[in-house]
Amino acid sequence: MVRFGPAGNDIKFYADGNQSSIDAPHWLHDMELTAYEISFGRGIRMTEKTATIIGEQAAKYGITISVHAPYYINLANLGSYDKNYHYIKRSIELLHLMGGNRLVVHVGSQMTMSRPEALANCRESLTKVVQQLAADGIDDYWLCIETMGKYAQIGNIDEICALCTVDPQHIMPTVDFGHLNCLAQGQLDIPYVFKQLQPFAHVHYHISFIKYGPKGEICHLTLADQQYGFDLRQIMQAIRRRNADDTVICESAEIMAQDSRRLFDFYLL
Repeated sequence: MVRFGPAGNDIKFYADGNQSSIDAPHWLHDMELTAYEISFGRGIRMTEKTATIIGEQAAKYGITISVHAPYYINLANLGSYDKNYHYIKRSIELLHLMGGNRLVVHVGSQMTMSRPEALANCRESLTKVVQQLAADGIDDYWLCIETMGKYAQIGNIDEICALCTVDPQHIMPTVDFGHLNCLAQGQLDIPYVFKQLQPFAHVHYHISFIKYGPKGEICHLTLADQQYGFDLRQIMQAIRRRNADDTVICESAEIMAQDSRRLFDFYLL
């Protein structure tokens, strides 16, 4: 079953009188959406009480929760491993209280390293994270490692798929088509992406149109943009053909739930 939903809260969510993410599962259910991604990108500030209430509402309204881990995680930096592990572990603990098991993670950036060295460090850190989570008694989770949109970041489609082999039972790709389109400078090769995804029974997707420049990603747009877009119908058709346990999260600016419903409508065509 493929699930659809937004990352964060739509401007219409607040215009309809809702106050917080606690209200999101009911609101999304009424839009016939089935997924919701909560971001800890700028810090993990959610209380366990709030996470528990969101989990209860999500279960009541049939909404699957995922969480985006802090953006400042950098698994290429071995010197920051302990901090990175803490962010991942704490994110999973709150995710579990919300009834979810998919944690989206940015694996890292090169900094002053060569690309091969940064990739090797990411693989070493991911291996250690999986081992340490097992030692801490945590098993019900997916690290959904994300393709990225800037050239200095680790995360083209080949790199992410290769890193997923560290532990195929706990690591899956998050394919961000907007990011990949930035890397390709508008020449996104959709068939190639889905060819690389063939070995994976589970995939997490992020979809939005993103403005890009010479260094890659600049800012998120809506699906109405014509200059920085790509073929959404082709992507939805490919997801349908996969017929897998996938989740599609829309990261459009401001109208992410409305655009998520638009993606769902493309999927149904």
